[in-house]
Amino acid sequence: MDGCSGDTKTPFHLPINDITTMPCRDFDMKIVASTKQGMLCCVRRIGSRYRYYICKPSTKQWIKLPNPRVRFETVKVALIVLKSNPLHFKIIRLSSPRTSYHHYRVLGKDYYRREVFDSEHWKWKQEKNLLVPEFLCFDMFAPVVNASGLVYFKLRDDLVMALDYNGEEAFPRFLLPNQAFDYEDYRYNQLVEYNGKLGFTCLSPRGIGLWVFENENHVWELKKEVGIESIKEVTNFPTPSGIYNADIALMKDYYKVYFYKLQDKSFNEVKLNKCRDVQEVFPFRSDLEPVDLSTQRTNNTFSWNKLLYHLFFIFSSSFFAFILLLGTLLYYG
Repeated sequence: MDGCSGDTKTPFHLPINDITTMPCRDFDMKIVASTKQGMLCCVRRIGSRYRYYICKPSTKQWIKLPNPRVRFETVKVALIVLKSNPLHFKIIRLSSPRTSYHHYRVLGKDYYRREVFDSEHWKWKQEKNLLVPEFLCFDMFAPVVNASGLVYFKLRDDLVMALDYNGEEAFPRFLLPNQAFDYEDYRYNQLVEYNGKLGFTCLSPRGIGLWVFENENHVWELKKEVGIESIKEVTNFPTPSGIYNADIALMKDYYKVYFYKLQDKSFNEVKLNKCRDVQEVFPFRSDLEPVDLSTQRTNNTFSWNKLLYHLFFIFSSSFFAFILLLGTLLYYG
C-alpha cells in the first residue's frame, strides 16, 4: 500500500510525497490492528514523526486520523467496527509513559494510559488509567482478539485481559487453559476468534488443540485436538496462528504459512516473499465494496462549520440590532 493514491472518490488518501524525500530507514509503515470487516489501523513513521491511518486494503482506500499522544510509547491497539454502512469504528490505544517512576509504584501498581478514538466524534478521548499489578506485561506479538462483544489481550504469565469497547475491564483477568500448561510445546500458542467466541490454540501431544472460552461461566472448553503429522513432514516449526474458519487453521513457519484443513489434514503452503521472519499475524476478511471514509471527517467538519455559522449569525444579528437601537436612540435623543 505504500505510495498508493487511493480511490479517487476518497479525497483523504495516503500521502505519497514523503516517499521520495525520506531515506528508506526513516520511512516505515506498520499494521497495529485489524478487524474481520476488512479494515486495518496502521501507523506510519517518517523520521521521528508518527501518523495514524485507517485503511481498507482491498479497495486501496486510506484516511488520515488525528494523532493520539504519540510521545507515549504504544503498547497495544484494538480496532472495532461497530457499523459498516455508514462506517462507525472505535480504536482503543494503550500506551505507557517512558519513565518508570510514578506515584502508583508506592501502591505496588503499574498503569497504562487509555485513549479511545470514536469516528463519530473524530477525536481521541483520554479515559482513566488502566491500573495493573506491577510488572504485568502484554504479549507484544499476540494479536488483539475481538469476540463476544469484547476485546481480549494476551498477557505474560498466561493471563488474559478482557476490555469492553470503551477500554474498561469487563471482568477480572483469567488464566489460559491450565490443562495445556504441561504440554512440551505449550509456548507455541495463540488467542484466536472461533465462531464469534474467544478461542485458544496451542501445540499438544496429539497435534494442535483448540479451546473455546465460555463467557457465561468463565471456563475454557476443549473443542478438538487434531494431528499435524502431514505438516510436520515439511516443517519442523509449525506454529498455530489463527483459525480461518471452523475447519481451517493457519500455521506459520519462519518464511511460510500453511492453511491446514482440520478434517482431512491436508494443507496449502504459501511462501512469503521479502519476509525475514513472521512475527505478527493480523487476520481480517474483506469484500471489494468501497467504503465512504470521507464522510467520517466531512460530517465532523460540517457540524463544526454549522455551529460556527450559527454563532456568527447570532452575533451578527445581535450586533446589527444593537447598532439599529443605538442609532434610533441617538436620532430621537
